[in-house]
Amino acid sequence: MLNNQAIVQEQTVENLALILENRTDLWALQIQSGKPTRLSHLNLTNSVLWVVNENRQTTYVVGQLPNQEKQKPVGVFTTIGKVLIKTLATFLPYSLPYPYPQSLTPESNLITNSLNGQTFQQYRMDKTGQPISLMSATPLIIKGRIIGAIVLEQRMETLFSHNLNYFYRLIGIGAIIFLIVLIGALMHTASLSNRIIRLDNDVKRTFNSQGRITDLVFQDTISRFYQDELSDLRHHIHEMLKQLGAYERYLKQLPKTLRHEIHNPLNRLSMALSLLENENPGPNPNPQLDYAQHALAQLKQLISSLSEATSIEDSLQSQTPEDFPIGLMLEHYLENTTKLHTNWQIDYSCQIPHDVLVCGDGFMIEQLMDKLLSNAADFSDKKMPIMIRCKMIDSMIQINVVNSGPALPKGLELQVFDGMTSIRTLNQDNQTHLGLGLYIVKLITDFHKGNVYAENINSFEQRAIKGVKFTIELPFHV
Repeated sequence: MLNNQAIVQEQTVENLALILENRTDLWALQIQSGKPTRLSHLNLTNSVLWVVNENRQTTYVVGQLPNQEKQKPVGVFTTIGKVLIKTLATFLPYSLPYPYPQSLTPESNLITNSLNGQTFQQYRMDKTGQPISLMSATPLIIKGRIIGAIVLEQRMETLFSHNLNYFYRLIGIGAIIFLIVLIGALMHTASLSNRIIRLDNDVKRTFNSQGRITDLVFQDTISRFYQDELSDLRHHIHEMLKQLGAYERYLKQLPKTLRHEIHNPLNRLSMALSLLENENPGPNPNPQLDYAQHALAQLKQLISSLSEATSIEDSLQSQTPEDFPIGLMLEHYLENTTKLHTNWQIDYSCQIPHDVLVCGDGFMIEQLMDKLLSNAADFSDKKMPIMIRCKMIDSMIQINVVNSGPALPKGLELQVFDGMTSIRTLNQDNQTHLGLGLYIVKLITDFHKGNVYAENINSFEQRAIKGVKFTIELPFHV
């Protein structure tokens, strides 16, 4: 743009010289009218035109070159664009390519070159090295003889002010549009993020610490104003949780319902089998009668197992935790268990002081130990005794129950604590199991704000033993 405007100024000066050379009468008439130039692209408010004779003396001057730039009112968008460009130039400095010589006093070179018959251009610079104006000079030739020169000086802002302001205006409009789009995108992103976080918190509040669905189902229509995919997702999750909650309540009530509904038919069936047994006394009773009685006992045991998990879960929800000396409780429990189950081959050690307290329920801890020891006895291969170690590690009570025998299948270390999960292939009591024992262990551990996990081992206490170790960790205080 700067180079093009310099070419335009050069052509303007040459055209003026041709007018003076060929139509001096027109030039004289313009001088008499008081309007020596009517060139639309010349702004004599910020430019000056003078004629120099062959003796380097100025014979005619028109126009002015003020010291202070007179700013014309510009639009808001033009101002914004100019501020942005100047701000960008502060961080990314640049310099315009000035193709012509630069000087603080360019008049001498201009007049000398023009009197020598050349059209010459040069920039006038200020003390900071910035261009103030562009000067163009060309010789005045009358009848083939150079009689002087014509010089035109034009301020930099008038060289391409219109185009530059138009450029600034485009930058300003683009910046405003970009800012509006950016603000809209940020607001939309913030709204989506807030709605996703709110949905995540609502879903988290729907589940309790045991992973059960509570009655605090979040609202479905809290943000239906948007009517977008996220709103539909919230609605679908709400409906899904409602159905899961209803199904979970159904499963919780199922054992109680079965126990209530099947109780009377089982009693009548048991009474009928007793009557049949009394009607067929003798040393060789009917074997089919024994099979029926055994199946009836298994059915009662299944219903009892289903009811046990539900009753324990309900009991934990209504139970108020109390402090109890877990070391003393475990010692008494292990002593009694060793005497009652002599076939279990228990090797135990309890190193927990009697003044160490755990907040919870001691009877529930005994049920927890019953399930762990029963599980260990069922899976033990009898090569090593069931080892129980109770000790304190940092701020936790640690209870280890180790049995030798088959290892847990890979990836099932956490799944064994889920309800209705059983991998039993050995069954000492020849009873049907529903995989609720370790699930009850997990319920009781969570109630005491502890942790439970299982792992396969190849050694324990520097002894080679292949089997499974269950670990219970409970927080304590003195």
